[in-house]
Amino acid sequence: MLVDVQGANILAVIDRVSLTVIRRVALPGCDRDHGLVFDPAARLAFVACDGNAMLLTVDLDSWQVIDKHRVGRDPNVLADDPSTHRLYVAAESDWLTILDEHGRHLTVTGSGPLAPDAYVVAVDAGTHRSSLPVPAGRDGRPTLLAFDTTS
Repeated sequence: MLVDVQGANILAVIDRVSLTVIRRVALPGCDRDHGLVFDPAARLAFVACDGNAMLLTVDLDSWQVIDKHRVGRDPNVLADDPSTHRLYVAAESDWLTILDEHGRHLTVTGSGPLAPDAYVVAVDAGTHRSSLPVPAGRDGRPTLLAFDTTS
């Protein structure tokens, strides 16, 4: 089991049987680790750092940070679409960053403000649609923003 120890800038590897920490992985370049998502097939973990608006890629074989990218201020929630190799980082600054994975490294393919309070993101791995709930849409009522992200 892998746990993001928020604010400590480490990942804790926990044995599932004994529930003890068996490894602590330092996250150099991270200020206040917050969000965490995995690409199990590629053996990668992605960590959002809300203190310095960075996204780190951690190799789960070497336990080293292998890639870093700037994302929106105060990154919060991450979502991964494993079949398209696309990662979404939603930030409390209303910023959404989209990154594509190529050969275990990421490339930013889109980044910008989306909507006020759009800092939670989910992706449907079957349809590849991303969804972001916002408390107030154009009509002032809660809205679910949904996007086809296959293109």
